[in-house]
Amino acid sequence: MRRLGPLWRNLFRKKQVDADLDAEVRSYLDLLQDEKAHRGSDAHSARREALLELGGIEQVKESVRDARAGRLLESMAADLRHAWRTFRKIPLTAAVIAGSLGVGIGVNTTVFSWIQAVIFEPLPGVARSGDLQRVEPRADTGSYPGVSWPDYQDLQRSLKSFRDVFAVRMVPFYVGETGRTERITGQMVSGNYFSVLGLSPAQGRLIQPEDGARVGAAPVVVISYEFWQQRFRGSPDVVGHNLRVNDRPLTIIGVAPPRFQGTDLGLNVSLWTPATLAPLLLTGTTELADRSQRGYNVMGWLAPEASRAAAESELDRTIRQLGQLYPETNGRMRGEVMPFWRPPNGPQRMLARSLGLMQGLMFLLLLAVCGNAANLMLARSSRRQREIGIRLAIGAGPGRIIRLVLTENLLLALLGAGLGWLVAIWGTDALRVVPMISTFPIRFQTRVGLSGSVFTMALGLLCGLIFGVSPAVALARLDPQSVLHGLSGAGFRSRLGRALIGTQAALAIVVLISAALFFRSFRETQNADPGFVRDGLLLANYNLTGRGGDGNAARRFAANLLERVRALPGVQGAAIAGSVPLDIHGMPLMSLQVKGHAPAEAAPDRGLMNTVTPGYFATMKIPFRAGRDFTDLNDSDAPAQAIVNEEFVRRFVRSSQAIGRAVTARGRSYLIVGVVRNSVYEAFGEPAIPMLYRSYRDAPRLGGEIHVRARPGSETLLGSDLRRIARELDPTLDLYDIRTMNEHIDRNAFLRSIPARIFAVLGPLLLALAAIGIYAVVASSVAQRTGEIAVRLALGATARHVIGQIVRETLRVVSVGALIGWLASLLVDLHLAGGVIYLPVFVGVPAILFMVAALACWLPAYRAGRTDPMIALRQE
Repeated sequence: MRRLGPLWRNLFRKKQVDADLDAEVRSYLDLLQDEKAHRGSDAHSARREALLELGGIEQVKESVRDARAGRLLESMAADLRHAWRTFRKIPLTAAVIAGSLGVGIGVNTTVFSWIQAVIFEPLPGVARSGDLQRVEPRADTGSYPGVSWPDYQDLQRSLKSFRDVFAVRMVPFYVGETGRTERITGQMVSGNYFSVLGLSPAQGRLIQPEDGARVGAAPVVVISYEFWQQRFRGSPDVVGHNLRVNDRPLTIIGVAPPRFQGTDLGLNVSLWTPATLAPLLLTGTTELADRSQRGYNVMGWLAPEASRAAAESELDRTIRQLGQLYPETNGRMRGEVMPFWRPPNGPQRMLARSLGLMQGLMFLLLLAVCGNAANLMLARSSRRQREIGIRLAIGAGPGRIIRLVLTENLLLALLGAGLGWLVAIWGTDALRVVPMISTFPIRFQTRVGLSGSVFTMALGLLCGLIFGVSPAVALARLDPQSVLHGLSGAGFRSRLGRALIGTQAALAIVVLISAALFFRSFRETQNADPGFVRDGLLLANYNLTGRGGDGNAARRFAANLLERVRALPGVQGAAIAGSVPLDIHGMPLMSLQVKGHAPAEAAPDRGLMNTVTPGYFATMKIPFRAGRDFTDLNDSDAPAQAIVNEEFVRRFVRSSQAIGRAVTARGRSYLIVGVVRNSVYEAFGEPAIPMLYRSYRDAPRLGGEIHVRARPGSETLLGSDLRRIARELDPTLDLYDIRTMNEHIDRNAFLRSIPARIFAVLGPLLLALAAIGIYAVVASSVAQRTGEIAVRLALGATARHVIGQIVRETLRVVSVGALIGWLASLLVDLHLAGGVIYLPVFVGVPAILFMVAALACWLPAYRAGRTDPMIALRQE
């Protein structure tokens, strides 16, 4: 490095460069002056004329700078031409490096495009959507129940840390004439929804504050751009048309901007209506006045002078005040402010968590690719020593050699980046066009835009520097006399090559173990016991909204439907429930009071709630721990009943007898008649949550989810029978979203499965890259030791001994690097998993890598062991 010191000082010291420039300019002026004097002019006049001719010293400096820049560009162009000729001599090596870099950069850019779509631009079409903040009340159970409409109105008046906040909740709408309806995903929003988001309509106008000022005042709807194109073929006359929604005519007032798809992360919304239309569209709802109905999400942008911490403090203070005013519904609540892209629950939150981890692992993968490329270039450098030695001998400095080699590597890296850009475009397009999960409207607008392209090129340049520095420095430090006399720098290259192999092994172990643990976690989630039997269960949704019926009509419909479904051949059980476990919307959280149990504070206890018909637990195969099932739907004499889970008993009843205890919820008292096993309700891995089941007889609903139990594998055949029975009971009724319970659960885990599937592909790829890197270094080392190996064979060494020594030397280096990576992975896993170690991963991954490495170094060693010593010595 002592040789390189003066070079760097001359390159980066501005004063020295300016002094050299001045000297060059003055020398040029002196030459001109001498020429004038030689022609008989006065010396002073000659200097003056020279300066006037040149326009002053600054212009001369500029001319010299231009000349230097021109020489630099010519030199760079020559370096690029030389690099291209070099690649033509090693097409296979260049192709392997560019291809591996293309894959590594491509997958990094693909993950970056997802991060950009989820974190930086989570709402397509909304400017600065990554800065949007969620306003979330948090219950003492640790869950986030959402915000009621009255609470939103109070928060909007009280929160000064936000410029403004809006409220929104997702609702399934039934669009079309009776008997020809289509289920559409929509949102009910506050009047300031579109104005706070800063959106402009594609046609007509958007919902305005006056549209949501009074209950039922404005029966209007805004449709999405996609819905406008599909349903109305983009007709400009759509504004003013009537659209029948939940059997109510609404006037289309506008079309949303093209890319906008709503404010549920990743969900594609087609309709927006004012929230004040809830009593008109949702028969029997009291959500506009009931603080216990917490279905709304509240969001907004922070005021310019406000921080998130200050906003959260103000929100917490406001929610505590609401808890004091309304203890039965708002007691023991806290407030949290969180970024929009980090929802408090649901599969979107799992995706946001996974992407950060995935991007980190992809960077490690790219480092491993760079190590592989460095190994290949080091192997190539061993055959360039004479070329570089001659360049050094005729006067080229170390800096010139470094620039030449770095130019080659950067050009190769940029070629890989271009290939990676194409891989990223293909990957993002492929993931975008694949249907996410059956009929659920999930859509991520991932794309490789300008920022993605800049990210790709930056990664390419960084990779070129990472894998190009080591061979460039190694060649620049060559002693030309040693090279020209036949002495090589194999010792240095050997040490550097071994260091790169060890580093690559460490990175490979970290990435492979992380990928295996992530994939295992995903598989465990899929195979975890949810507390009920998921196989053989068919689900179907129905809704009686708009048919003019009351609770008695809904109860009669449910009883008749279940009677006919249970009579179908092969049906082992049937029931109806208001909610399905592991649904993306979660389950409602309600306040409750158990007789004889005093809460720790003045506020009531809380638990999740579901409304189910008799036979639900037998259909789900959730076992009873005590008591019995609900009475028949047609029994009008029995008191209102409830069934609770084990966690409910543990928290609110404890050692006392739960059966026969009264519990009050939503202003009505229920008699506990049974206790069932705990099960999963909102997400795998959740803590145990108190659960209260109400009887459908006591709280009939206009809609519900039909659950049908059959022999596993035959449940999918019952879909047509369910549709037929529903039409027989009501010719205008359609069933929606018919799917198996396994398909339903896969919805919850689908977004998490995306990283898991990518990891499953990248694992073998990383093993292949590690094998290529090891093979290249060992092959280069063997080529340099041909004479040594030939002498040893001629003196009596066996081929087996030679092969074994080469393999042992390489595997020793691989083992050291793998051990370092293994220890790092172990420490991280112990920290995250709380001391749990999964031996198949921590033993199996190193074993697989060790076998791959052994094969990669055995192949060149085997060829070396078969060398004819006499031929090899004559060639030497």
